[in-house]
Amino acid sequence: MTNRRLWLPLLLTVLGLAGILTAQFGPNRHRMENDLAHRSSQALSIAGQDHARVTFTGRDALVVTDSDAAADRARAIVTGVDGVRTVHITVEAPEVHTPPSFVLTANDGPAVLTGTVPTAEVKSALHDAATATFGTVDDRVTVATTVTGDPALTALPSFLRSLPDKINDLAVRLDGGALTLSGTAPDEVTRTALTEAAQHAGVPVADRATVTDLQPRLSAVPPLEFRTGSAELTAASRTSLREVAGLLEANPSAKVRIDGHTDSSGSEETNLWMSRARADAVRSGLTELGVSAERLTATGYGESRPKVANDTAEHRAENRRVEMTVITS
Repeated sequence: MTNRRLWLPLLLTVLGLAGILTAQFGPNRHRMENDLAHRSSQALSIAGQDHARVTFTGRDALVVTDSDAAADRARAIVTGVDGVRTVHITVEAPEVHTPPSFVLTANDGPAVLTGTVPTAEVKSALHDAATATFGTVDDRVTVATTVTGDPALTALPSFLRSLPDKINDLAVRLDGGALTLSGTAPDEVTRTALTEAAQHAGVPVADRATVTDLQPRLSAVPPLEFRTGSAELTAASRTSLREVAGLLEANPSAKVRIDGHTDSSGSEETNLWMSRARADAVRSGLTELGVSAERLTATGYGESRPKVANDTAEHRAENRRVEMTVITS
């Protein structure tokens, strides 16, 4: 019991002294650390090392820099500050921010998406837009927080939804703040719709899209044939004429030369007149279907340019024809 009475006052005395020392030296330590940090930061700034950050634990400094070369310089500067005991260095390379990239390619099979975007929301919006147009997509787009935003990313989903899916080898590329288009459109109207939609993305557009050559498509139309001794098209040829008008409507810059031909029945003079009449009949038929007359020229060659020999009724029917040649597109 006596020992407990002796130790209790001693313990209270020690605890009291500890409290006094803590109260006295705690604030002093913080003031010292703040003073060292302030003077060290000033020294770094004067030396052009504004990017370096310095903190203190007691008189020991921790300096964070962005390169090994800057670390050596910062260590020397902070070591020279009065009151600093040791200097520890940490190198943290700054984040490199890059612009977003996006590529859509579509031919046969699923559309393929590649690139890097800043958020999962952007990736999802691009995926959904491409799926709405192409049905199935192979989505290889990645998300990286170091990727910056781009105004085009906001408009791009709407553009993807408006893409025609009949462009061969279609590629849409967003890179370096610009949109590049490539591929082969079936006609001028489709290509124009593509480029006009791209311009609404609000970024520069490099238009490298091309248009399918019109001549092979015109040549593939079933031939325009006529009844013997007449400039009247057969019923089947009237259907072909409507197909030709549709091709010309879809390619409004194309101009066409219409060449009339006959078989060898009758005189050369009559056949020449008939061939011209047939060419004019096709020209008139196309204008009635909405094709501008200024885009069409008509010429007759009579029997001078047969397609096949005039030795059978079938062959003579083939020679009673009109051929069309694209002269400007």
